[in-house]
Amino acid sequence: MKITENNLFYNIEESQQQEMLQCFNTFTQTYHAGEIILFYDEDDKGIGILEKGEACVIHNNESGTRTILEHLTTGEIFGQLFYYYAGKENITVEAVTDCEIRYIDFDHIVKRCSRACPHHSQLVNNILMMISEKTQSICEHLEVLSQRTIRDRVLTYFEILASQNNSNTFILPFTISALADYLSVDRSALSRELGKMRDEKIIQIDKKKVTIL
Repeated sequence: MKITENNLFYNIEESQQQEMLQCFNTFTQTYHAGEIILFYDEDDKGIGILEKGEACVIHNNESGTRTILEHLTTGEIFGQLFYYYAGKENITVEAVTDCEIRYIDFDHIVKRCSRACPHHSQLVNNILMMISEKTQSICEHLEVLSQRTIRDRVLTYFEILASQNNSNTFILPFTISALADYLSVDRSALSRELGKMRDEKIIQIDKKKVTIL
């Protein structure tokens, strides 16, 4: 992905982007599908930008239950700061596909550089917008998890996806197994409920393609 397509550098010229990347001492790392990108209880690497691929932020509790907190796609950001008050020792970021991550130290973002670059303020504004979008995404997930039944969780999440795609037909970002982890429900129970909803003509589902009827 070209840097100019990244929301972090919105309205910043490409030549200025390269200058800022050097000024901020950023670095990139690549990861293979299934590899752990980050343990949130390790040293804080600042903000990670997913430049290529897909990843998930995952919570694993002591009983072994796995919950997907976030599904990350190209251009999105992640980092310990978003779960500052959570039990970080149980949170990881895992590559769903092969990924390329750029890390930026948070102090370099919030502090003015010695040269007082005029585009620094634009970058801080972009970061705030991205944090706002991430906060909305986390709140949407909490809304899904607040539903008492599996069906209500499914419908609430599907309605969010339909709204994001401006269509009652959309592609699930998860496998059914991963969807169960995102909804924090039993996988077999989820499969049964999806089957009932299909039989009752509430939804159509073909692999990852879903239509709300």
